[in-house]
Amino acid sequence: MKKLVFLFTILGIGIVFSQKKQEIKSPAEGKSLVYIIREKEAFLLNFRLYDKDKYLGAIGCNQYIVYECDPGEHLFWAVSENRSFVKADLKADKAYVLIIEVKAGVFIAHVKLVPLDPRSNNSKKYKRKFYRAIKNDIPIVYTKENVDVDKSVNIKQGLKRYEEIKDTKSVKQLSQDMYIENADKP
Repeated sequence: MKKLVFLFTILGIGIVFSQKKQEIKSPAEGKSLVYIIREKEAFLLNFRLYDKDKYLGAIGCNQYIVYECDPGEHLFWAVSENRSFVKADLKADKAYVLIIEVKAGVFIAHVKLVPLDPRSNNSKKYKRKFYRAIKNDIPIVYTKENVDVDKSVNIKQGLKRYEEIKDTKSVKQLSQDMYIENADKP
């Protein structure tokens, strides 16, 4: 019995140390970096992502997007049966995280963008999701070459909807001090 316990202990230690450690990337000097992650829910659906009037691409199950952009104000939004908006004010040389939550919808799933706030009560839950996503999956790195689809109709409709609800609680905020660092691991 002691040999069996010893064997499982050694195996467990080996598994822990063999796991790949993932670090948060640093943005280029003077830029901001936004990770947009999605886990396993509604695995057959892809959600379209935008930065105001710029189409970032579609994100599927167990994927994430790494988006490097200029610091300052941004409007991130995702589309499914509904639209979810996050108004962001990004600081240069910092990395931020948006998590895509999937909720039951009438015909297809609803999408909800949630900014990770390292100071919030539920930050450990979202940090675990974030680190699990970047450890196990290959990112979709946003480049202009990745995205050549004309989504102008969707963009006009989405921005019109934002104007209708921009002063409500349904638009989440991502502030400059909500950045994440490698030291923030749960």
